[in-house]
Amino acid sequence: MLRTIGNILVRVLAAIGMVTVILGVWLLVVVLSFREGREPLPDRIVLQLSIDGEVKDGRSSRSFLLGDPGPTVREMVAGLYAATRDDRVAGVAAYLGGASISLADAQELRDAIAAFRASGKFARVFSDDLGGIGGGTGRYYLATSFDEIWLQPSGGVGLIGMSIEVPFVRGALDKLDVETRMGTRHEYKSAVETFTRTALSDPARENLQTLLGSLFDQVAAGIAERRDLTQETVRSLVDGGPYLAEEARQAGLVDRLGYFDEFLDGALQQAGNGAETVKFRRYLRGADGPDDDAPQVALIYGLGPITAGDVDDGGLLEEPGFAAYTIADAIADAVEDDSIKAILLRIDSPGGSYVASDIVWREVSRARDAGKPVIASMAGTAASGGYFVAMAANRIVAHPATVTGSIGVYGGKVVTRDLWERVGVTWDGIRIGKHANMWSFVEDFPPGAEQRFSDMLDFIYRDFTGKVMADRNLDEDQVDAAARGRVWTGRDAQAMGLVDSLGGYSVALDEIREALGMAPGDDIRFVLLPERPDPLEQLLDALSGESPFSRTAALFGFGQGRLVDDLRGEFGQIVDDLSVLRPRAGVLEMPPIRIRH
Repeated sequence: MLRTIGNILVRVLAAIGMVTVILGVWLLVVVLSFREGREPLPDRIVLQLSIDGEVKDGRSSRSFLLGDPGPTVREMVAGLYAATRDDRVAGVAAYLGGASISLADAQELRDAIAAFRASGKFARVFSDDLGGIGGGTGRYYLATSFDEIWLQPSGGVGLIGMSIEVPFVRGALDKLDVETRMGTRHEYKSAVETFTRTALSDPARENLQTLLGSLFDQVAAGIAERRDLTQETVRSLVDGGPYLAEEARQAGLVDRLGYFDEFLDGALQQAGNGAETVKFRRYLRGADGPDDDAPQVALIYGLGPITAGDVDDGGLLEEPGFAAYTIADAIADAVEDDSIKAILLRIDSPGGSYVASDIVWREVSRARDAGKPVIASMAGTAASGGYFVAMAANRIVAHPATVTGSIGVYGGKVVTRDLWERVGVTWDGIRIGKHANMWSFVEDFPPGAEQRFSDMLDFIYRDFTGKVMADRNLDEDQVDAAARGRVWTGRDAQAMGLVDSLGGYSVALDEIREALGMAPGDDIRFVLLPERPDPLEQLLDALSGESPFSRTAALFGFGQGRLVDDLRGEFGQIVDDLSVLRPRAGVLEMPPIRIRH
């Protein structure tokens, strides 16, 4: 008994200690952040920007438990445009590490850096290794937007081209005696091929070749323009890569070899007497924002797979998602708020549930009909359901390299009875209704059910393409040429009538100004919706029983959870995430392709 009481006391004291430490760290971070925000900026600035790790769009999740993830794409763009107008800023000295960044986000930053250079300020970049081992075509493409590229002498340039990889599990399913019952609309909607084939079909290969060709053309043209090379020379250099540092310098791919301290010293010398480096976060806190009386625009992010339901916008340890009712409610709130003059819907999503996509589409349509302009801005991907939610907007803006389109639908299930028999498991049961076991992952479709499934796919495809015709003012032939599951780059989607303008945040803001009758360059104030809880609320959520933090604590014996129960729950979630084992009736999602650059 005494031992049990002692164990309980130890756990209680440990839990109190953990909460005390977390609260102490949180208060320290808040105080330091306030102090840093009040610190004045020097009169002569070299803006020090780090582009490293996973570069994300959306709002920043600056969890003090996980560290500062670095500025988001929007923050980098906003900071660069602010620095363009700031006489104190002489130039930018950027570090480009092993950044994981989409080509569309690279174009977003290239545009911002180009605007910065056009103001007469210098922009130089340093990298210890531009993918010399592992490939770095996309990162090098981003690096070429700067005036001067520095490379560490031990590094390299992985200018080796681009590729698309697609996983196929049909062979594994055959070995397991698992059959597939998949349907798709239409031949270019190749997501089901992962389960039904062992290699790309001819239509899928044709479509992906067109997609990759368009992306590579943009990259080659961008490198050629900035490095004063012909596109033919760039393609020849790609075939000869990767390059060691000195080889890259001799080929004209980089300007200087050196180390980071030398790079920074050179930037300060170029900036002139009295110049100081200022890290990007500090500059964002101290830079002048838009006028207080500037028109307010709701900025709503739709990031990740589209799901039904209503969840919060990411907690202390969580990333925001694309929950349909959360996004739809944010759009409705923006429409009802008279102080908000327009909506910028920023999308980075491969699609997802048809029903969930339709929920968001409806709110976008209602906002447009209510006279509240909606501008859809596409980031790295806005395909299938990601395009569905955008198509009702007043205007659609995409980067040339945005992956979009994929107008089609697929669905189906697997049949696993033979697999279970192999391992000695049998299934039995009772049912009422001819099609009650239609979505069983054990049994095949009962008689007549497969036709109903096909009818569902036909309905969804007709609804999708019909809304494209109405929203985009296209005729049936035009939609058929753009649809049938084809995936496009933003550049090609514009030619097909699916997209209005090419560019990123700056172009979207120009569209908003035009819709509101504003002059070019007028200030706009963003209002992030849905509103995010303040840090204290996030901390309390993190300590509640439903948060990932509390579940992690439970694994160590804290809270009400028990180790076995929590482990069972975690493994159950992993099984749930194996989509190949889940019945899927109507999915608006692009193929599971991996674009390597």
